This record gives sequence, C-alpha cells and structure tokens, in this order.
Amino acid sequence: ITGEHGVGMEKRQHMPAMFAETDLEVMATLRRGLDPAELANRGKMFPGSEAPALHSRGPHPLEQQGIISRE
Repeated sequence: ITGEHGVGMEKRQHMPAMFAETDLEVMATLRRGLDPAELANRGKMFPGSEAPALHSRGPHPLEQQGIISRE
C-alpha cells in the first residue's frame, strides 16, 4: 500500500485486502495506547473511520500576494 510514508486517506479502504481483521484490530489497539485522545491524524489511519472536516485557516500568504490561486 505504501512506502516510507503513511497510508493516506485515499488508500485506507484497501487495508483489509492486505491485512487480516485481527491485524487491523492490533494496529488500532496499539494506536489507542499511544494516542488515546486521537490527537494525531484523527480518523485518517484505518478503514471505516470518519475523518474530521477540513478547516481552512484563511488564504495562504501566496494567495494574498496574488502569486497563486485556488480557483
């Protein structure tokens, strides 16, 4: 699924094809032990989890300068 980087939201639905259900449960248990408040990448690591809505913090500094545009 991945190399040295994380799985990513677009690939997480493929994890059950690569890992057994018990493997995914062990991974989730380990994650809960290391990050019980789910502060890091909440909802982004396992299939079936709901990712939080993305919030924009306003225009990027390059947008403000007219260098880039999201349109």
